[in-house]
Amino acid sequence: MDNKTFAMITDFGFDFSVASMKALILKNFPDAQIVDIDHSIKQFSILSGSFVIDKIYNYFPDKTIFICVVDPGVGSKREPICLDTGNYIFIGPNNGLFHYILKNPDLSCKAYVIKEEFGFTRSTTFHGRDLFTPAAIEIANGNFNIVEMIDRDKLVSIPVLDGGTPVITYIDGFGNIKTNIPLSDDFNKKEFLKVSVNNVLHLIKISKTFSDVTSGELLCYRGSNDTLEIAANLASAGNILKVNVGDYITIE
Repeated sequence: MDNKTFAMITDFGFDFSVASMKALILKNFPDAQIVDIDHSIKQFSILSGSFVIDKIYNYFPDKTIFICVVDPGVGSKREPICLDTGNYIFIGPNNGLFHYILKNPDLSCKAYVIKEEFGFTRSTTFHGRDLFTPAAIEIANGNFNIVEMIDRDKLVSIPVLDGGTPVITYIDGFGNIKTNIPLSDDFNKKEFLKVSVNNVLHLIKISKTFSDVTSGELLCYRGSNDTLEIAANLASAGNILKVNVGDYITIE
């Protein structure tokens, strides 16, 4: 049996929900590699989930199956879907979670809906364990009979991102703020940046490292994902600026 690689993104936090999904995989593939990408996605934040998926997937080996569950509409009419890029497979709800994958011009996705008759029916509130993980197992076994092609026009995107609106996409455990604003290589040649968050203007120093500013002082920089990030040295920028994922942000 070839080793299988599965990767998980949820907003479940640290509880036994994630363990139950892993247990199902290991019962079928004892030698599987299971990577916990992030279970601390802000609860119900499809925006943050889509950002993390986009920034992490291409570091994984080919044929990785991603089980992605940020699903505030669990049990509702939204379709459970599977996207196949040829190199990777993504399984999760059709709610915008795969926005960046679908909009990437370098990816040619085949889109499928998981058939209604498939999956356990024990719950309508835990599709991570009872639908998406079993679907991932079947597909890892080469069984695509559980899915059927879906019209790509039915695939949901995130309206605010469709319009190109600059927003806060993620706030990590340190309170560092990540955005969807791309930055060029010469960004660090400037000294300060005017940043407006929720209609409040801030003049923030541009730095390469956190220690370039004093303790508690804000800084901004080109993050590891090549987008604008805002942090504070030894403090939480999220708390200082009193912001949340989805808040609008503009720069001058």
